[in-house]
Formats: sequence, structure tokens, C-alpha cells
Amino acid sequence: MKKTMYFCLASAFLLVCVGLLAFLHPFTVVEGNLSYLEWETASIVSPDGTEQPFDVLSGEPELADGEYFRFTTTLPERAGPGTFLIFEVSGARLSVSLNGQELYASSSVLMENTANLAQVTVPLPAGKAGALTMEVQPLVTPLSLFPPLLRTSEDPADAKGSIAYANYYGFPAGAMALSLALVWGLFLFSILNRKTDWRLLLLVLACAGLTLYPIAVGYGSYFFPESWLSLFTWRGIPILSALALILYLCLHRSRDFLRALISLTLWSLGALAVCVVVSAAQDGYLAGYLARSLAALIQTGYYDRLLYWLTVWLVGGCVLLSAWDTVRGLIRVKTEARTLELKNEMAMENYRILERKMREGAQLRHEYAHRLTALNAMYENRDWGGIGRLLTEWTGQNRQAAQVRFTEHFAVNAILQNAAERAENAGIRFEASAMLPRALPIPDEDLCTLFMNLLDNALEGAKQAESEKRFIRLRTSIRNGFLAVFCENSYNGRLSTDQNGKLRTTKAEPESHGFGLILMENIAEKYKSILDVSYTDTVFTVQTALKLPEEKKA
Repeated sequence: MKKTMYFCLASAFLLVCVGLLAFLHPFTVVEGNLSYLEWETASIVSPDGTEQPFDVLSGEPELADGEYFRFTTTLPERAGPGTFLIFEVSGARLSVSLNGQELYASSSVLMENTANLAQVTVPLPAGKAGALTMEVQPLVTPLSLFPPLLRTSEDPADAKGSIAYANYYGFPAGAMALSLALVWGLFLFSILNRKTDWRLLLLVLACAGLTLYPIAVGYGSYFFPESWLSLFTWRGIPILSALALILYLCLHRSRDFLRALISLTLWSLGALAVCVVVSAAQDGYLAGYLARSLAALIQTGYYDRLLYWLTVWLVGGCVLLSAWDTVRGLIRVKTEARTLELKNEMAMENYRILERKMREGAQLRHEYAHRLTALNAMYENRDWGGIGRLLTEWTGQNRQAAQVRFTEHFAVNAILQNAAERAENAGIRFEASAMLPRALPIPDEDLCTLFMNLLDNALEGAKQAESEKRFIRLRTSIRNGFLAVFCENSYNGRLSTDQNGKLRTTKAEPESHGFGLILMENIAEKYKSILDVSYTDTVFTVQTALKLPEEKKA
């Protein structure tokens, strides 16, 4: 059931990611704004009007006095106004006509020390396809651009292309900036919890490089001084970001993290494969990019963009996993705290039940004293039948109430008596030696937490052993100002540990179990000690020595 839930949640997450990418992708497409036209005919026109065709691919021919160039092509159909004809011209006398009607005429000279040509934008009337003619008479030779490059557009200022170009660099840089803020917050949170994770600083450096470099390459010249721009566009920045990420992965080698990263990689590759198949079926951009552009990048050795996108993906995955690990840690701590609280409440409730049972036994023994008086009176009156009935009743009640007294300490004795009864019912041999005084400077709540969890775990482990090998042995005494506790029990030799080698419960739903050792460790730490746990193939041993607090003088 849980695997199905994980699969559904992972699929839903990837579906949203793919949907977001599909939604944002059109905002980054810079191609498609211009439609280029090819000249269908090209000729040299003489002063007498005769035309001599030539091949535009052979270069610019020499002209005699009075000659000029004539280019013709067919202008495609235009649905309505708003389409513009765009071309460049300098150093020539030029005219453009559509279906014999002149649209544009100019005469321009290329100024000295200028590098760019003048761009002409001519609005076209709405209408069907028509014959477009351009006549060019050079004023300087050769022309800077020959033949004129003709194209049409509905957006001559290329505002859409500029926005798309900005988005192309801005979207990933913004994502990395958000990742940087998130990782920095996680790092500060780890400091607050006194568990500083210095490895997160490597992710911060990787995110900083991936935020700065692309935005500086794309639009840094508009916003950064020249000295800063040369630094921010250094091609080593993506490499340093990748190295910081690699170092982070080398330091973050926990089994759970690597398993999650591998799962994320496989899921991402699966999602990418689906997207490529869909793109290929629709002749989309992604399939063409991977088939052509990516291969060209590898062949030419220009790895900047390839390295950038791979690093972005890995950094994003590590940031998500780090955030999820932090959230899961908070949930685990909260769950453990609540479970420990419930465990303590249960322990105290069990102690109160045992205490009530012991007091009921004491009350019953007090009642027996009164019955002795009654028995003596019956004896003096020679009431042999009454004496027999009373003795029979008394013997049965005494058999039910009789319990072994392990120690003078009331709370510990009650716990041991309860454990002995449970062990007897489970067929476990129970041996206990508790050399304790009537009172100890340790609160009964702490003693209950220690001994009840200790014996609960011992009983649970002994039940798993073979019936003839089940045993529990407990020894506790006061030695040199310490409460020494030693407990060993048989078990089946099977244990479960986490990635750090710590023992964990073998019960179903481990989230609700496995806190006995944690509770005992907390008690040991509270009294300046440690909980020593050792085991062989058949015997499990727990021992500690709690430092007894000094009793306050009255």
C-alpha cells in the first residue's frame, strides 16, 4: 500500500513539474518571429532597359555607368495589416514596389567609421500574394550586404524575441536564486538547532554560481560595469559550481540520501524519455535539441550549456532532498517527542496500577491479622468447624495474594513482581537480585521509566527465543554512589539496525515503537551515565550505572 502511495505521489510531483516546464517553455522561444524571403530572380538592368540575369550566390557583379540591380520575389499572402517588410541598406539608391506600386525609395551613403547598416522597416498593405520588386543602384562598391536580406515580421522591434531571450536566461537563474535562498535558510536553521550542517554551504556556492553566470552572460553588459562583467562571465564559474556540487555529494554519503537521489534520477530520466517521445511525435523542439544541438555540442567540445543544465538539475534535486530531509527530521522529532510523552504516561499508569495492587495486598494482609483474632476466639470456643472453614478460605486467598518480595524499594519491587508474573505466563525463567534500600534519591518516575522499559524489552526479546532457552536475569544494587543495573535475556539472534548502526525495533509500524532504548538512554544521560548495549548470537545485555544525586540536607 505504501509503495503504491509513493508511486502516486512521485508521479503527481513529476506531472506538475513537467506541466510547469511545458507552460513556461513558449515564453523562452526566440525563433519564429521573422519570415525570410528568397529572391526568385536577379538581373542587371542597362540604361536602355534590357535585363541580364545573374546568380546572386556568385557575389556582387561589376556595373557599368547607368546600370543597376533588379531583384524580384513573390510576397506571401497577408491576412491583414500589421505585417512589415524589413531589410538593410547603406551606400545605395534603392526603391521597393509591390505589384507596380512603389512602397519605399531612398538614397543613403555609408558614413565613415560606422559598422552597422541602416535598417528599413516598411509596413505592408493587407492583401493576397503579390510581386515584390527591389531596384538597387550602388553608390559605393562593394555593398556591405549583397544581395539585400529580405524578411517579413509582425513584430519589427522583436519585442517578443527580446522578452523570450530574457526569459531564457531569467527563468533558470530565478529558480537557482530561490534554491539559494532555501538552502541558506536550511543552513541557518541547522545552526539554530545546534546541528550545523556545513555541507549546505557547498550547495549555497553552487546555487550562487548558477544564478550569477547565466544572467551575466545574457544581459550583464546592460547592468554590470565592465570590470564586474569580465569576472561574472568567467567560464570557470560553471565548473566551480559543478565541483562544489560534486564535493557536496561526496560528503553527503548517507544511504537514505543516495537512495533518494538515485530514485529521483530514475524518475527524472523516465519523465524526460516520455517528453522526448511526445516531442518527437509532434516534431517538437526538445527531440530536435537532443538529436541535433546536443550532438553538436559534444562534437565541438563546447560543454558550457550542457554542463550548466546538468548542474542545475542536480543542484535542484539536492535542494529538494535537503529540504525534504529537514521537514522529515522535524516531523520525526515531533513524533518521537509525542511518542516518548505517551510512553512515559503509559509507564506511570502501569506503575499506578501496580502500586494499587500492592496496596490492596497490604490491605488484605491487614485483614488477615483480624482473622487471626477471630481464629483464636473460635479456638477458645471449640468451634472446630468454623476454624476449618476459615482456614480453608484463608489458605486460598493467601495463595492468590502471595508474591515474591525482591527488594525493600516499593516501586522497583512492584515492577519486578509484575515482570515475574508476565515472565511466568510466557514460560520465561525470571531471576532478579535487587539490593536496594527502601528509599532512593531518584524519583519513582525515572526508576519506572528505566526498569519498565528495560524489562519490557527483555520480555519481548526472550519470547522470541526457543521455549527451553528463555530466560531473564536482572541484578541491581548500590555501589560507590551509583545505582548499578545489569540485565540480560535470551533472544533469537535477529536484530535490525539503521544506516548509523543503531538498533531499531523489529515490530510492525516502527514509527510507533522502538522508543524503549531512547527512553533509557535519556535516563542514563540525566544521571551522568551511558546505556551500554551488547549482544551475542543468543544473549542481549543492557547495563548502566546511574550517579545518585546528593541528598539535600535539611
